[in-house]
Amino acid sequence: MRTGFEVTIEATGKAEFHLFSPANSLVTFAQDSATEIAVVLMGRIYYQDDWKTRFPQAFSEDFASDAALALAIFQHYGAQGLEKLEGEFALVVFDRKESRLFALRDPLGNFPLYWMHHNQTTRVSTSLQLLAQRLPQAAINKDFLASFLMFPYAFVELATEKTAFEEIQRILPGNILVLTPDGRTTKIWSWDWMKQIQPIENITPQEAGLQFSYLFRQAVTQRIQDEKIASHLSGGMDSSSIVCIARDLLAAETSPRKLITLSLVYQMRSLAGETDYIQMVVDQGGAIEPQYVDGDAVLDFEWFTNKIPTYDEPYPGLFHLAMEKVLVDVAAQLGVTAIMSGGGAELIVEGNRMHLADLMRQGHWHKALQEARQWATAKNQSLWSILYSFGIEPLIPPLLREGFPTFIRGGYGRWPKLGSFTIPPWILPDFAKQHDMWGKALKTIREINRYPVEESLNLLGLRASAGNWAAWYLAAPLGIRICQPFLDPRLIIYCLSLPREQREIPGVPKPLLQVAMDGILPEPIRTRRFKGNFNEVYWQGLAKNLSHLEAMVVQSQIDELGIFDKQQLIQAMRQHAIGIGDVRSGSRISSSLAAIAWFDQIKVKVASL
Repeated sequence: MRTGFEVTIEATGKAEFHLFSPANSLVTFAQDSATEIAVVLMGRIYYQDDWKTRFPQAFSEDFASDAALALAIFQHYGAQGLEKLEGEFALVVFDRKESRLFALRDPLGNFPLYWMHHNQTTRVSTSLQLLAQRLPQAAINKDFLASFLMFPYAFVELATEKTAFEEIQRILPGNILVLTPDGRTTKIWSWDWMKQIQPIENITPQEAGLQFSYLFRQAVTQRIQDEKIASHLSGGMDSSSIVCIARDLLAAETSPRKLITLSLVYQMRSLAGETDYIQMVVDQGGAIEPQYVDGDAVLDFEWFTNKIPTYDEPYPGLFHLAMEKVLVDVAAQLGVTAIMSGGGAELIVEGNRMHLADLMRQGHWHKALQEARQWATAKNQSLWSILYSFGIEPLIPPLLREGFPTFIRGGYGRWPKLGSFTIPPWILPDFAKQHDMWGKALKTIREINRYPVEESLNLLGLRASAGNWAAWYLAAPLGIRICQPFLDPRLIIYCLSLPREQREIPGVPKPLLQVAMDGILPEPIRTRRFKGNFNEVYWQGLAKNLSHLEAMVVQSQIDELGIFDKQQLIQAMRQHAIGIGDVRSGSRISSSLAAIAWFDQIKVKVASL
């Protein structure tokens, strides 16, 4: 079931709005016949009371919907007013007198937005595949797939205007695009994180923690406006912090509500201990209604018993489908309207240690060595492993970053030791050359190694945080929002403006969050140094589903794109299923399988039309 909207504007200047699942509260519509302005919005606008406080005469009333508020703001302040909106949304404004569409996504791109011009009609939609269906024959963008296969980090959507289809463009997060009936587009505004982030000096850890706590509470408050709220609870600091804050806020309301917690519990050895931490939060008492789900029953790569929903572009995290889906399904059964998750916390409450490279570039080798030694001691690792990874490696010229043998092979890696930026050996040479896959890798290296490296990696993390696959394709069709309080821009800006020392202390995980949550989190959670990983869920899932995955690769018609040497891919899959190759190398397999699964779904859908 699709949810979202499509807006069309013809050469005559006539516009039409199509809302999918119009009864769904995720999509709202508002118009003013007098000014001939209309707005459609997917998602939510937060901090609405700020508009009433700053502009009491213009915004004294309560608006019927988020779209109605956006309409009023546009009527009073035009496109400049849209720049001030805060929330998790995608919206389109139609100004009939100007015969223009204004399209905007929030800075974290919580909902998608695409556009195209065909047959004298401009279309904007939250659904890429819907737009593709409007074309006589939508051509798959092979260059986009090459970029997808070469991006080395976790992401939902690539930070590019290109999409998986050649004639359709993406509206990037934090951009306002003006579209006219003749197909012309103009970007009139773009969110700039670096202009927002201004260094804060002379602040103590206690002062930083207090301000963080205040902003964090505000972020959670904005996201618990729905009638029935759930929150993921894994037992880690991030999810536990959200649960504890939300529980207390809901209990303090005039008509107290309960917070539903959604927890995966495991019997497998590597994760069984996490249940004890989950229970610590539940045992604190308060307005919590805990829900436990058998985690051992939802392994990775469960694509063949859990049908993959229709989705727009290949998704490298698709192997986690079963885990994401089961939590959303439980929430839907309970009538939940919004789910909070702890995603994004690592980006803002702890550092990336790349300032070691910045120190070395500045010639402060002794200081870099001292800090690396502190980290090595705290992490129980060798000094060289820290100094090389966070100090020396970022300074290596991009062409030699993956080693001289890789350079000689034109960027190709050797299984099972694939680098983050090497071309997997199962990618056919003609495809890699035609789409300059090695060049794409070098470009990414240059971007993240640009001085100051610490800042460049933070910006990459922000770009890679855009989008939420589970929110778009699992939750939204059921009328549920998935929101991430840690990725509230106010909180991001504050945390990344703090001195590094407030977020990065050797041997202290997430020191800023620890200070802020003192007296709120159970102490064993607040001060825990290690958390169980999901490697066993991955390995068991891969081994269990290997035969199905092999059959999928063999039977796929993706050969027509000329991307993969299927036999090499299958050979790597078989070796990886018995433990050969590390997680980083395995991620290249996962991305390749995700691309195949997406292509197969596209082919089936096209064949059924």
